[in-house]
Amino acid sequence: MPRREDAKQETRRRLLTAAREVVANRGAAALSLRDVARRAGVVPSAVYRHVENRDALLSELLVESYRSLADALEAACSFGWAVTAGSLRAWALERPHEFQLLYGTPVPGYSAPERTVPEAARIARAFLRARDADDVPAGTSPAAPVRTALIAQLDAPSAQLDTDPETLAATLADLSQLVGLLLLEAGGHFVGTTDPTDYLWDAVVARQGDH
Repeated sequence: MPRREDAKQETRRRLLTAAREVVANRGAAALSLRDVARRAGVVPSAVYRHVENRDALLSELLVESYRSLADALEAACSFGWAVTAGSLRAWALERPHEFQLLYGTPVPGYSAPERTVPEAARIARAFLRARDADDVPAGTSPAAPVRTALIAQLDAPSAQLDTDPETLAATLADLSQLVGLLLLEAGGHFVGTTDPTDYLWDAVVARQGDH
C-alpha cells in the first residue's frame, strides 16, 4: 500500500509540474488535461484519477502557489513590513508565471473555489503581522461616507483575521499597491523610466512604512 501511495503522489507531482510548464509557456487559459498528460508522460485517462477536470487542476495550481507565497511571507513577517514586502517581490520575480496566475488576468470561464480562500487569506494575515511587528499605524482615514461603508464591509473579514477594519483596510490598500507595482514591473512598463525597479520599489515600501 505505501508503494502504491508513493506512486500516486509521484504521478500527481508530475502532473502539477507539467501543468506549471504549460502555464509558463502558453498561459493559464491554454491549460488542457491532454497536454498536461503528454508532458507528464501518462495516458490522458490517468489524469482523471487525480483531478476531475481542467478547472480542478487549475485550482490545485492556485492552492499550491498561494501556499508557497504564504509560506515565504510568514517566514518574513516577524521582521516587519519592508522585509515582508521584499519577500513578496523575491517570490514574484523567482516565480513570475505563478505570480501572474494568482494576480494577473483571470482565466476566462474559471471561478476559483472556496478552498482557495484559506491559503489566500494567509497572505493578508502575514502582512497584518508585519504591520504589527513594525507597530505601523493604520494610516489616513478616507472620507467619512466611504469610510463608513468600507468599515461595515470589512467588519466580518477583519474579525476572521483577528484585526480591526481600519487596519485591514490600510493593509489591503498597501498590499494592492505592491501587487500592482509588481505586475507593472513584470509587464515591462517601467522600461525607460525606473528600470531596474529596485529604487522605486524601495521608495514605495518606505513610504508605506511611514504611514
